[in-house]
Amino acid sequence: MKTIITLLFGFLFHLTSFAKDKNFYFTTSDNVKLYVRIAGEGKPCLFVHGGPGSTSYYYEAMAGAPLIDQKLQMVYFDQRGCGRSDSAKNNDYSLNRMLKDMEELRAFLHLKQWAVMGHSFGGILITNYALHYPKSVSALLYIHCTLNMQASMNSHLEFGLKELDVKDQTAFRDASLPLNERVWKVHEKLTEKNLWYKLMYRNAYEKQFNDSITFSTSNLNRDFATQCWNVKEYWQDYTAQTASITCPVFVMTGDKDYAIGPDHYKSFRFPHQTVVHYIGGHAPFQEEPQWYAEKILSFIPSIP
Repeated sequence: MKTIITLLFGFLFHLTSFAKDKNFYFTTSDNVKLYVRIAGEGKPCLFVHGGPGSTSYYYEAMAGAPLIDQKLQMVYFDQRGCGRSDSAKNNDYSLNRMLKDMEELRAFLHLKQWAVMGHSFGGILITNYALHYPKSVSALLYIHCTLNMQASMNSHLEFGLKELDVKDQTAFRDASLPLNERVWKVHEKLTEKNLWYKLMYRNAYEKQFNDSITFSTSNLNRDFATQCWNVKEYWQDYTAQTASITCPVFVMTGDKDYAIGPDHYKSFRFPHQTVVHYIGGHAPFQEEPQWYAEKILSFIPSIP
């Protein structure tokens, strides 16, 4: 009996501390410290940022996030090797390890289930999380997500070549060169002509504003951003596996989101999905926060 009382007291103490301290570091089973922030009340929802290798702060700090926090308890975290989190000392940035980090965090927070929201590259992570840990997921929310990095990088390439009106495309079509290297060349030329913003945003100001928010936190960790390109798992096409994910799914897609591909969502096969179109690019939570929040809030009743 004494042991049971001690365990119960410890559990209650954990919940009390958790309620008071909404910013903390969580240490994974392989000793990597991950930055975590809890905001809002309601059904729990994990936010999985994109990049790859960015930080959740670019989403947390936007006007749309606080509106959603009124109805969902959002769990923000920076992935290992990203933003405010530590790097993996053993260089383990495998897909399975990234998923295990998420599952260990859920268990630490004593949550039986949570909804999982991904943005951009986060789509690959949340899809695989749902496939590996289906009992942990109540619903999935895809905010302008890719499930096939190869296809999305091709969208970058094709949009850039068209926007730049490149006549001789030989160097960009050379399949002997890695796709990401050819895309970086297009990015460089778009940047030189101040056109890069068109990949994701409706005007140059929106890109500048997003950059000012993302990089406002000093000493952001970029370790995963440099290493993820060499991990083959992140370059696979996961669209076919979506047919086996049976929880409620919300998909938001941008009709001018060339970072993902305007038609990429058409390859998704979720049995129970709701698709919402944003007449714009990659960041509706920044450009149209009220509209964005209304669409997310309308889906919340679908979350078990």
